[in-house]
Amino acid sequence: MKRIVQTLVAAAIVFLLVQASWYSYLFKGVYATYLQGHVTSNIFDGESFEQGAVSAPNPQPWPVQLDMAYAPSDALQSLLSDIETGAFLVFVNDTLRYEDYDNKVRPDSKTNSFSMAKSIVTMLVQIAIQEGQLSGWDAKAADFLPELHGPGAAQLTLGHLSSMTADLDWDEDYYNPFGVTAKAYYGKDLRATVTACEVGEQVGQRYEYQSGATALLGFCLEAATGMKVHEYASAKLWGPMGATSDAFWHLDDSGNALTYCCFNATARDYGRLGKLLLQHGRWNGDVLVDSTFLYTASTPGLEAFYGYSFWLGSVDAPEGEMWEAPVPYVAYRGHLGQWIVAIPHRNMILVRTGHQEGSGDRENGLPSSFVQTVTEYVQRDFTAHLSAAGEELESDFSDAPAEPLTTGESDALPVDSGR
Repeated sequence: MKRIVQTLVAAAIVFLLVQASWYSYLFKGVYATYLQGHVTSNIFDGESFEQGAVSAPNPQPWPVQLDMAYAPSDALQSLLSDIETGAFLVFVNDTLRYEDYDNKVRPDSKTNSFSMAKSIVTMLVQIAIQEGQLSGWDAKAADFLPELHGPGAAQLTLGHLSSMTADLDWDEDYYNPFGVTAKAYYGKDLRATVTACEVGEQVGQRYEYQSGATALLGFCLEAATGMKVHEYASAKLWGPMGATSDAFWHLDDSGNALTYCCFNATARDYGRLGKLLLQHGRWNGDVLVDSTFLYTASTPGLEAFYGYSFWLGSVDAPEGEMWEAPVPYVAYRGHLGQWIVAIPHRNMILVRTGHQEGSGDRENGLPSSFVQTVTEYVQRDFTAHLSAAGEELESDFSDAPAEPLTTGESDALPVDSGR
């Protein structure tokens, strides 16, 4: 009995010491990750967090005309199955043409976007700039976060945070339970965690992907607007875009949204974020995000594959064919292979959610599974199906609530992603 008591006392002391230490977040991490059978965060872990609602008060369902001609090839389907794809959707000319669900993901599942949220936050900041709540992308982050410190703190701008040139003392590691990324994810106060990171002296001089940068950007947005980011997203983006289901953002114990990740929505509603790019920031005739900014955001910065929180690339013509130029795409991307890909020259959107990204070499910072998927859909000839779809839609969906995509400004996204 004495040994049992001593063991219990020792365990209680260890528990209290960990709770009072930098590593107190480990308890939540163990529960939300390891005890659920995972070694990193997962697309369903929103159930382990408080949630900030992003409401959808004005649903505008997609026109639907499914056609197996838009299904992945056998080789691509095998790859998507191997990496445990949850949802795979193809939208063409404003219409859902293909969708498939597997691996516990259903049409009504709200799955974690992970870093696709970075692109959403960047667009919300641009909206605040358009409405005069922020002066511009050159605004200093320290004006909103006075606790920032380090040799580059005074020079750090919102643009640096969005373009991943912030030079924070931050190690982006999704599998180290003792690192700052895990503490930011499972910790009690995201703001305290990220503002504790020193800003280095190479601000604006080099690209380094850091989730802490978007976390800081989100706090600047909230300071400027006086609204929580999930409330601002409801009013300025999710509602106006006609999402058909409420979304939500992970919140920490202090009520802070994990803005660098953790926006949760259905696959069909994720497609709306791609459509917003194809429509150059417009929705039903209203400007939500300035088209000039979207051009800037989709133009390479210090790396050819990254702009202002968007991933960039292009696809060459297949062997034996000639195109005038490579076909560009702009993508939202997140951990474990969450993708929304806008392909303006094809009026096409690809949405993929799932449990793995897959192994293999990266091409311009992008995983091989992503590149293989986008390449197939750019290079396949859908001309006959597009023509037939247009005739069907004219009669079957003339009253569809969503505005048809336009093609007249396809050059508003860069054709040469290396420029």
